[in-house]
Amino acid sequence: MIYPEEKSAGLAVPLIAILLAIAGILAVLVATGGHSSAAARVWVPQAQQQEAG
Repeated sequence: MIYPEEKSAGLAVPLIAILLAIAGILAVLVATGGHSSAAARVWVPQAQQQEAG
């Protein structure tokens, strides 16, 4: 009976990619000091009240 070759790298590659992504996110958070950037802020205009006239 012929057995297929074991693919040991099948799980290692995605796992390494996930760990690199987590390390990158942590590096960005440390570099920015944990504060959100100004580009992430959303400006919401205040509703203007109409004067009765």
